[in-house]
Formats: sequence, structure tokens, C-alpha cells
Amino acid sequence: MATVQVPAPVPGETSWVSACPGGLWEVRRRWLGERKRGDITPMLGSLCKVKVRRSTVTEGETQHTASQEQESTARVDSSEQVTSHPRSQDSVLQLPLDEWCLLRMGEGQCDITEGCLEGMRAGEMCEFTVSAWNAKNSKTAVSDANGTQTENTTEQGSSQQSDWFILQLHSLTPGQESWQMTPGEKWSWVLSHKQRGGQRFGNGDIWGATDCYCRAVKLAITINGKTRRNASSTGFKEGVDGEDDDDDAALTPCFDKENEQAESDDVSIPTEEEYKTVKAELHCNLSLCQLKLGQLGKSRDSSIKATELNPKSTKAWYRLGQACLQLGELEESRMAFGKILELQPDSASARTALKQVNSRLKDLDCKLGQRLSKMFN
Repeated sequence: MATVQVPAPVPGETSWVSACPGGLWEVRRRWLGERKRGDITPMLGSLCKVKVRRSTVTEGETQHTASQEQESTARVDSSEQVTSHPRSQDSVLQLPLDEWCLLRMGEGQCDITEGCLEGMRAGEMCEFTVSAWNAKNSKTAVSDANGTQTENTTEQGSSQQSDWFILQLHSLTPGQESWQMTPGEKWSWVLSHKQRGGQRFGNGDIWGATDCYCRAVKLAITINGKTRRNASSTGFKEGVDGEDDDDDAALTPCFDKENEQAESDDVSIPTEEEYKTVKAELHCNLSLCQLKLGQLGKSRDSSIKATELNPKSTKAWYRLGQACLQLGELEESRMAFGKILELQPDSASARTALKQVNSRLKDLDCKLGQRLSKMFN
């Protein structure tokens, strides 16, 4: 969902930064019309019937048209299928305009729309703007929702050439907050995010893949300490190290122990080994995405987490070596590539990378020697 919070200069307006295949976009949302009553709003897993259109008519005309359409349109049913729409780097919104479609919250089909849906109730509308967001002064080719490109110059924290849209939420099915989900349900989402991230990466959608892996990691963190024991063990694993305090166990009500035993038998919950393996793969994949996006510090941190979870992962060590090399942290890079050769002595890519690192270290030593020589002569 929303990845970076930014100040909202207009009262009653919320803003954030969302990701689409083409990059980052600043989104600003405000409500249209009177707010509806009710506690049901889009949550993880909610199937939402929505329509997005350009804001080309007055607010009153839009509300009148929306009410007429909603009266003649059936409500969404949980058995209906999500609208299939290919993600494209040539557009900002990853949904068809001017037609009703089904969007499942949490799947990240359109991060911008999902962010706008948060807190909405059935029958409500909001108006939102999207504009290019850049962390540095740069000229970028900006694509609007229909793929029309214009050159745009932006500065730190600023955005120009905003596109205005109106989002209508017709109806929705109930969803869940992450804290309401069982460990097995969370793990199912983790695996689906991981699979979707791989598909998007294969299609060149690096921002989309990054979003998937980030969603997966955030959910995986909440499962920490809630894994099943391996087949050779019994009972429910509490805590990362699996050690239980005898005094606390004596105070645990019997029904809690029964619930723990039931969860320990739930095959949808991963074992500790499965949990660490998948989480390491997520951090490793995220590191590669961040490396391709030029987020070198984040890439290094993600690969470090991956090596901590799985010290035998040559991919994780290689990503760490690459990130450190580009950051100029040559000793750390040499250590990482050297670790690969310990695990896989015949790795040609690691040998080549290590030669590159040693060559740069040699050049630095030579330059340092020349400077010291000049200082003392």
C-alpha cells in the first residue's frame, strides 16, 4: 500500500507515495459528498467493485451519474473473479478507466487505487490526484493513465502536471486486518506475494516486484514465533529459539494449550525451517530489486538479512558483494565474494567479481602510497 508518507498541505486531504511499474507517484485524496455510515471498509482480501474515471465533470454531476449506475449494477459477490488487466509501465493506473471492475485488496494490482480505497465505505466516492515523485532534481518522462508521455522537471519533494481522477466504490466483501488472521492465512498471503513478485520481476515490473516482496516480508514478520515444529518434534513453537519458560507454561490455561496444539497440527503453518528459508529468499529477491532500482543501501541491508537467515545462500552473498562493491565498501565486498568461494569453489562469477574487487583495492593502495610519498618528500 502506501510506502512513504508526505505532508498534506490541504485540510481534509491525505497524501502518500505509491509505486506503479513506471516508478513512484505522489497521491493526494479527498472525499466527495457525504460520508456513509458503517464499519465495513476494504481490508486485506476484500473484493471491491470499483470504477475509476478522469475528473472531467462537476462534483454534482459525477455523484448523480454514480448513483444512477449503482442502482442498476448488481453488488459484488465473494465468488466473482478479479478483473484481469495486465500491468503496464506505460500507464500510472493499472485498471481500465470508465468501467466497473473487481479489485482484491492486498494483491497490489493498482497500489494507487488500493491506497485510495482504505477507509472508504460502499457507495462513497473520492477524488485523487497523481503526479510524478522524484527524490532528486531530474527530468523524467511522465506517463498519464492512458500512456501519453510528457517531459516533466521536478525537484526534491515536489510534483507537477497532476492528473485528476474520481474513484467510486460500489460494494465490497468483508476482509481482515492482519492481526485478525491466523498464522496459516498469513502464510498463504506470504507465498502468494512471493509468487506474484517473481512473475512481475520476470515481466520487467521491478517496482511491482519490490512491492510484492515488501508486502510478503511485512506479513512474514508477524508469523515470527508462530511456526510449527518439524515432523520429529511435537507441540507448537513459541519464540524464535523454541524454548518455553516452565513457570509461564504452568500458568497457561488448558484451553490455550489446546489451541496451540491445534495450530501445531495445521499444515498450512510453516515449520521453522520453511519459514526461515522463504524469508531468506524474500530478502534475497528484494535485494536484487533494490539493486536494479539503485537503492544500494537498502539492497545491502536486505542481503545481509538474507545471509543471516541462510548463511549457505550463494545468491544472497553475491547480492551483498554487488551492493557493497557499488557502495565502495570493498573489504565487505571481498568478504562476501570470498564466502561464495568457500561454499562453491568452482563459481566463475564469484572469482571474476573477486578479481575486480582486488584490482580496485590494489589501485586504492597504490594511490594511498603515492599520497604518503608526496607528504614525506
